[in-house]
Amino acid sequence: MNKQWIRKEGQKWIADNIITEDQLDLITARYPDSEDKRKVTGILPILASILIGIGILSFIASNWGEISPIARLTLLIVFMLGFYLSGERYLIAGHHSLGTSLNLLGIITFGASIILLGQTFHLNAVDARLFVFWSLPVVFYLFRDRNKLYFFLLGLLTVGGQLYSINEFQSFSYLLFILFTLAVGGFVFLYPTIQKSWILTIGFSIQVLMFIMVKDINLLWFFLFGFALFTSGLWVDKDVFKQPFNRLGTLIGFGFAYGLYFLLTNEFSSDFELPHSYVYIPVLIIIFALSIIGKRQENLYLHAWELLIFLPFFYLVKVTDPLIVGILYLIIMFVFSGFKLAEGYRNENRSQINFGIVLFLLVCLMGYFNLAWSFMPKSIFFLFGGVLLFILNAFLQRKKKQILKNGGPHHD
Repeated sequence: MNKQWIRKEGQKWIADNIITEDQLDLITARYPDSEDKRKVTGILPILASILIGIGILSFIASNWGEISPIARLTLLIVFMLGFYLSGERYLIAGHHSLGTSLNLLGIITFGASIILLGQTFHLNAVDARLFVFWSLPVVFYLFRDRNKLYFFLLGLLTVGGQLYSINEFQSFSYLLFILFTLAVGGFVFLYPTIQKSWILTIGFSIQVLMFIMVKDINLLWFFLFGFALFTSGLWVDKDVFKQPFNRLGTLIGFGFAYGLYFLLTNEFSSDFELPHSYVYIPVLIIIFALSIIGKRQENLYLHAWELLIFLPFFYLVKVTDPLIVGILYLIIMFVFSGFKLAEGYRNENRSQINFGIVLFLLVCLMGYFNLAWSFMPKSIFFLFGGVLLFILNAFLQRKKKQILKNGGPHHD
């Protein structure tokens, strides 16, 4: 609650003889400072501690070669323990923002210590195990304090470590994947929020994509993963998971339709490879059946058009011209985004409308780009395209305002 707002409104109540000045003071005293203000002021010690920590670590790294190995080890341990002990002290004293920021610096110093000591003793890493050890104290503090900063750091270390493993060692770290699934997934399951479930869904999807790429598996299996993710949104009980699963699964399916349209309508179609149908199609049929049953359980038969984007039209390249299949994908994307937009308008759902607008404009942009690029002068191409998108967006936004202006379930 904002005390300034209470005080300002209270003066009107006093003027209307609703309450007295003393009563206003009593009312104001009952409410603590605004949560938003505490968040803003809580950021300052975190930023200050991070800057101090970066300065200390930069100084150590710049003078690293002039320090003896024993002194290096001692210095790093002293700084790390200093951060941890100071953080615990401030947490006990009730200064949670400062205590958390110092503990975060202790974690960062711990990881930096491993890296710098590895360089000192010429230890060559062969996998991303460093990030596993680095993540363990984050897991401890996350489940002990339940602070979202630890949650974000854990997601960053596990997904970032996976990217590092693939880039440096060309290998997928199963340890990091298990740690991400158990720690991040377990925390979201125990303490679910929509923000955390989005991070879990995106992080898990990124790791699945990296696994498919590093194992040289056909990318269309990731399309199937998107379909499975969408279907999971129909079956999961907790509402906080439904939107991330549904939206991200839809984006993956739409993204593949987008890419297949561009691929099949250009000369790149000669490089197009299909997954083995005797494995891929049975799995697709199972997921499709589960999605139909899931929609039946939620009485969503009227929304079966959402499955249109997941139908394997790409197998038609075996019996017809790839160009025709590409154009078919363009039509499907127009139909899908149009239905999504119409559904948002019908339900007066702001987030659905925005989602549909983005999808529809992306389809218009791709269709225009692919069809007009080859024969229009480039200056006219960009000028006309920008004007066209501006007009379309203005029309759709105006329609949204007309739909929502009378109130109703906006679902921000």
